[in-house]
Amino acid sequence: MGYTVRYFADGPVTLKQIGSGLQAMDPQFKIDAGELMYGGELLGELEITNAGSDMFNEDIAFKIGELERNGTPAARAVAGRLRATRSIIALNVLDSATRDAQQTWQMIGPLWNVLPTLAPGLTQSDGQGYYDNGQLLIAI
Repeated sequence: MGYTVRYFADGPVTLKQIGSGLQAMDPQFKIDAGELMYGGELLGELEITNAGSDMFNEDIAFKIGELERNGTPAARAVAGRLRATRSIIALNVLDSATRDAQQTWQMIGPLWNVLPTLAPGLTQSDGQGYYDNGQLLIAI
């Protein structure tokens, strides 16, 4: 099992850009066919959907609908930001028998530093909420 964290980027982002950014921070990072690896250890699976695709449109519509049902000013502000999204980067974080969730989160931490350098955006973690540069905007 695992969990999913998404980055809603205001501009187009590619796996190649993410991989280059991570390797510049630490050469032990590697992205191979969407698999995020560190030192040969699989951390998770990255998937990017871009504006215009059916999957992108469905994902954005679902997230905006969820926020609009919430109805708070913070939810409306986040929904407005999501309307500017051009790429959704989803990381399915994989559980490991050799490390706990905290260790995994620390290992993937550089990803959340690289993504904003490629395009501004918001991070959304299942069961937690939406974040802008680590600041919680709204809990969902």
